[in-house]
Amino acid sequence: MIGTLAAAALCAAAGCQTPAPAALPAGSRAPVAQGMPDAGSPADAARALLASARERRLRIAREELQASADPAALAGEASACAAEAHRSWAAQFPEAAADPHPLQRLGPAAAEALYLEAVCTAMGARMQGFTPLIERRVELTEALLRVAQLAPDLDGAGAERELGALYAALPAHAGGDLDLARKHLLAALERAPQDARNHLVLARTVAVKAQDRALFREQLELAAKSADGASAAQAQALLRREDELFAPE
Repeated sequence: MIGTLAAAALCAAAGCQTPAPAALPAGSRAPVAQGMPDAGSPADAARALLASARERRLRIAREELQASADPAALAGEASACAAEAHRSWAAQFPEAAADPHPLQRLGPAAAEALYLEAVCTAMGARMQGFTPLIERRVELTEALLRVAQLAPDLDGAGAERELGALYAALPAHAGGDLDLARKHLLAALERAPQDARNHLVLARTVAVKAQDRALFREQLELAAKSADGASAAQAQALLRREDELFAPE
């Protein structure tokens, strides 16, 4: 499997959870099947696998918000999501799938599948601790950078958001870089200022790690006004934790 963000947003700095993402616009959504059939054309197989991976990602993100969530079960679901996404782009680009360095051989049609592979792999790694995330950081970064080239607006500038979250979450000795995190998150905000997740992730990662209260308040106040109820609720909850997350002034 190649590159693997987001982590869907990585919350190590503020100890928070990720709101369930909005459904991605590309393609039709189909019910999740227990086993995806290989019959039919490669295009049909790619669409079915992508729809299933998309549904798994949404379900994982929703389940993570529940107090009763089972990390081991969710990690298994994340692995299945990543595998389906990988098979989806491999069905469309078999030559790339046979190449040990496939990213530059993938076209825009593979962007969502590549993105979901990265996001779901990062979700699974995050549930198992920092070591798996550190081990996959190079693959994750390369995959998300390629998605940012192929489809910069996908999922509210999701590739830039996930890159920012990843650089903020990783320790410095393993490639973490707060300046790069800020750069990618500001790029996500520039492309999709209406997406509350971009404000939320900037606040809970970069602002908390940099101990920048002004940035924290500014971004969360914007997110709290969003029509995205899950993100707005998280923003309000984090604002209430400000004194806990920041050193006394």
